[in-house]
Amino acid sequence: MKNKFLIILMLFSVMVGFCQNETITKNFTRTKTEKIDFSKIYYKKTGKKIEKNEFIKLVKNNPNLQIENIIGIDGEIKKYLVFFEKGKKSIKNKRNKPITKGDLFPNFIAKTIENEKIQLKDHKGKIIILRFELEANTFRFKKEEIKQIDLLINKIEKKEEKIKSIIFFASNELDIKEGFDLQNSNFELIPNSLNFHQKFSITRFPTTIIIDKNGKLVDYFKYMEDINLNKLIKE
Repeated sequence: MKNKFLIILMLFSVMVGFCQNETITKNFTRTKTEKIDFSKIYYKKTGKKIEKNEFIKLVKNNPNLQIENIIGIDGEIKKYLVFFEKGKKSIKNKRNKPITKGDLFPNFIAKTIENEKIQLKDHKGKIIILRFELEANTFRFKKEEIKQIDLLINKIEKKEEKIKSIIFFASNELDIKEGFDLQNSNFELIPNSLNFHQKFSITRFPTTIIIDKNGKLVDYFKYMEDINLNKLIKE
């Protein structure tokens, strides 16, 4: 069985500390306990695999250690790449570059709280609305925004053929089922999505983005009033 140990993850890290019980902690805004698979740790520069004891020594002895998560289309971490940067004062988790307007949005495969698979490329030709949230209970304070988007979607004729709407929650399935109490919403709900948040470089919550019928990023939307679905469908 592969060697694994616990780390405490909190979204969009900054500090990494090392404890006597061999637990690495990263300071994020949301706490999540996760097992790290030592078979996935490599030096970025050489591609050489790093064994468990070697990695523990690196964490203890190198304040400038940098860790880059390579996240697959399914939101799972495929590799941890370790490297060093001069002038840095702490061990950090390197962020991906944000996706820019007009760029093709990366394909992803995600499972809903109903265990249904969603793959972005399967919905080409539709307008895709992606919403990124943290806690499902704090989501209650933003439900009016989701209601606004649902109202826009419901005005579209044959909406199921033209629009796909998804929320990526950091919360687990139980918290989402308790916190998301909107009836007949058009949104599919994805639990445990911290890795997707990182993969798509989402740093502000909530964030709403739209992908056009050709799979390109339209924009990041702060105000729901700026979303014109009819115009996007006609383009």
